[in-house]
Amino acid sequence: MSALKIKNYLADERGIALLLTLVVLVLMVAVIVEFDYGAKVDLMTAANFRDDVRATYLAKSGVTAARAVLKDDAKNSPGYDGPDEFWAQLLSLPVGEGVVSGEITDEGGKIDVNRLGVKDTSVSGDTKEMLKRLLGVLEIESGQIDPIVEAIKHWVDPASLDCDEDSYYQRLDPPYHCKKAPMDTLSELLLVKGVTPEIYRKVRPYLTTVSMLTNPININTAGLPVLQALDGNNIDHDTAICIQNGRPYEMINNATWVGCPTDCLANPSCRRKVGVKSSYFTVKSHGIMHDTEKIATAMIFREGTKTKLVSWQIE
Repeated sequence: MSALKIKNYLADERGIALLLTLVVLVLMVAVIVEFDYGAKVDLMTAANFRDDVRATYLAKSGVTAARAVLKDDAKNSPGYDGPDEFWAQLLSLPVGEGVVSGEITDEGGKIDVNRLGVKDTSVSGDTKEMLKRLLGVLEIESGQIDPIVEAIKHWVDPASLDCDEDSYYQRLDPPYHCKKAPMDTLSELLLVKGVTPEIYRKVRPYLTTVSMLTNPININTAGLPVLQALDGNNIDHDTAICIQNGRPYEMINNATWVGCPTDCLANPSCRRKVGVKSSYFTVKSHGIMHDTEKIATAMIFREGTKTKLVSWQIE
């Protein structure tokens, strides 16, 4: 073999070796990049799971703290429940690397739709009239008000007749079944004929299904539409604002709406509807850990200084 051929052969060998080296290098880089990406994904997944768990426990701790606050309120301020008390304030507290925040809403300041079905005609009658006035205040079309209220009453009243047609219920396939029992959740209103999602969004802040049937509405926490719905003859918008501005009311027996245009309490039918104490509260607790947030929503029943967790969910 001539010297020239040997030189060309060696050059070809070096070219192949360089090519193989480059191929191996590219493969190694690809493997390292893929490994690095997989490791980062695993770390992010683990971190997200960790933050998810920690945020969940933060949200749960907010519910526990709310129960403690309500117990403390019952011990130190047993006379009334009002917006000036500690439980009614928005709370936010840093905990380690996260934050827990929450609010407590009084269900006693709302109209209980289940009262439409009680045997006491004074209670069911009062509730029926209040619900009609509330729908009017919320600017629901007048022609819709009576049918909606009758349909709700038919739903919750155990004495209602069986229904064999779609007279009171919507979004149910035949055969039609009347519940004839109290609503478990307010969202059942969406099954009542005439209650559209738009109407539901309007009434939801002012209605409840959990306040005790014998408890009056807490005037310290009732919204303006609820205050107006208490007494159509004596409480207009200006009077409702006046009542709201006079809060808190520590007792109802001798209270009057000082300086207000009219005095609802002078009317026995209005007086029996109102009070200053509450038993049911909704707690919404937010647990935030880095970019992860969990929300715990709970219903708490308080009797004396004892509290009971009625229901809760995490989302």
